[in-house]
Amino acid sequence: MIRSRHLLGLPFCVLASAGFAQDSRFSAEFSVELETDFTFDADDPGAELTDTFATIEGALGYQFTDRFSIASTLVFEPIEDATGNRFFEDQGLYAEELFFAYDFGPAAVAVGKFNPAFGLAWDLAPGVFGVDFAEDYEITERVGGAVTIPLSGLGGAHELSFYAFTADRTILSDSLFNERGQLRLEDGGVSNTEDVESFVLSLAGSVGDTAYTFGLQSQAAGEGDEADQSGAVLGLVHLLNAGGAEVELLGEVAYFDQYDGTRNSATYATLGAAVPVGPVVVSGVLAVRDIEGAPTDTLATVAAEWPLADNLAVSLAYRYGDEEGVQSQTLGALLAYEF
Repeated sequence: MIRSRHLLGLPFCVLASAGFAQDSRFSAEFSVELETDFTFDADDPGAELTDTFATIEGALGYQFTDRFSIASTLVFEPIEDATGNRFFEDQGLYAEELFFAYDFGPAAVAVGKFNPAFGLAWDLAPGVFGVDFAEDYEITERVGGAVTIPLSGLGGAHELSFYAFTADRTILSDSLFNERGQLRLEDGGVSNTEDVESFVLSLAGSVGDTAYTFGLQSQAAGEGDEADQSGAVLGLVHLLNAGGAEVELLGEVAYFDQYDGTRNSATYATLGAAVPVGPVVVSGVLAVRDIEGAPTDTLATVAAEWPLADNLAVSLAYRYGDEEGVQSQTLGALLAYEF
């Protein structure tokens, strides 16, 4: 699934499709996921349901010159949560990103609609359900500008990025086929402000077999919010050679003050591991979400992924969740293809 790309150091798209073969200035990457989630045991009987849906993403880019480019990400997925049994319903198509980028060499800039980089667990936590809690603090669909400076040292490569933005309230905030509605200023929400008042500072890179990210954010209060949200995140991914097998370990902690525009703090912690067992990759995730004034939520997942062919894989997964005092168990199956 196309979940994350570097905004500026890019390439924002890494595969050229056959349709673009005659012009290397075009680039494209697509992913198609078909997923079925079966919640079979829950304290809330209304949460016991089967949800079958598709998630299709396309990253398209065009290189005007060696330095100047345009990038976009289109997403086709359910635009609202399931409230009952669902079979490919509520699917909508929208533009998650659409921005221009210019690489000056020592630094690169972007202007338009993009996803500011904050954390990595929402993207890299393994398994079908491993990202569920961390996705709460993923920042998407913001409009503004960004600057990225590549750095070297300590035996690795690094990027320092600064993003200034507001929420997207243009026609691109709506969706086709099923409308989610164009975002308005009166809808509120952090960073949904008239002017560019929200910021993210991110340092990411790798040293040897370890990748890291460290980020700071300030998202201005929108209408109806009590306060600006501020936060910090630290995430690590380490590849460990254990008896000839390459084990991937992930850990991330994120803390927020005045979370979601309230007066409450919030802490997220995610631990994950993925281990190859023959052709199968077995993974597990433990995550905690602790929001002040509410019960502490817990997430535990186990998954196994089998490759079926080049860029084609199937996954089976189990999810246990204790959220707002409600426990549930879910089985999931996912078929994923990238091209």
